[in-house]
Amino acid sequence: MSEAALVAIRELIAQCTPEEVAALFRELRARHLIHEFEEVIGAPAEMILEAVHRAPELTRRMLRGVIADAAFRQFVIVPLVVAGWHDVTPAGNFAFDYKVDDGQGAVTVQVKLQRSERGAPVVKRGERYGFGDAAFIVETQKTRTGTDGEKNQTRPYRYGDFDILAVSMQPSTGKWDRYMYTLGRWLLPGGNAGEMATLQPVAMDANEFWTSDFVVAVRWFRTEDGGKRMTIASQAAKMRDAKAGPPLRSSPRSSS
Repeated sequence: MSEAALVAIRELIAQCTPEEVAALFRELRARHLIHEFEEVIGAPAEMILEAVHRAPELTRRMLRGVIADAAFRQFVIVPLVVAGWHDVTPAGNFAFDYKVDDGQGAVTVQVKLQRSERGAPVVKRGERYGFGDAAFIVETQKTRTGTDGEKNQTRPYRYGDFDILAVSMQPSTGKWDRYMYTLGRWLLPGGNAGEMATLQPVAMDANEFWTSDFVVAVRWFRTEDGGKRMTIASQAAKMRDAKAGPPLRSSPRSSS
């Protein structure tokens, strides 16, 4: 079909009533597959979206996490590959979502969605973490729960499971291409040795622990940092006290 014919069709559509446009769309939709998943699940895209719309909040929250992962591939992984990186993510289930390599070594990434409640991003007191007046929150734990052979919970992530945490900031920005990054080794510790805490603070703006630039996060990962880690106020005080040693005791007064 020529470009002139397409222009004529567009002009005709522009003259149609909303009812006529809807009828035309239904005819075209019957011939056109929006996504291959329609064939996989055996239902049209409209039915799938309606099911999601009617689903419980927990299901919709899980779906948003899946969208955050897909958005990361589109908005971060694809541009990295164009820039010369290699997507070397292996097939299978791992504690990381992506593995990329720029020729200087592979880096693993776990993608999570900023925590929200009732459609609004969760905000906590930032001074508790040294993040200013307020901080966002991200939940870092595996979707499925379980125990290992020693009856330890396997849902919490452990240090070393991934190198970089990428947090989708869609709940607060309204955009799926906005992420904040930090290092896995910097995250708050959990209750058991080697575990990360479930809830982690996310700085509202870039600081010494968080950046909106993936390449900066990679540079941090490859730089010796002396074992730095995020802390909450009470933990920081305990660490300072531990480094200072036990308090000095005053000498007993000699009796006269």
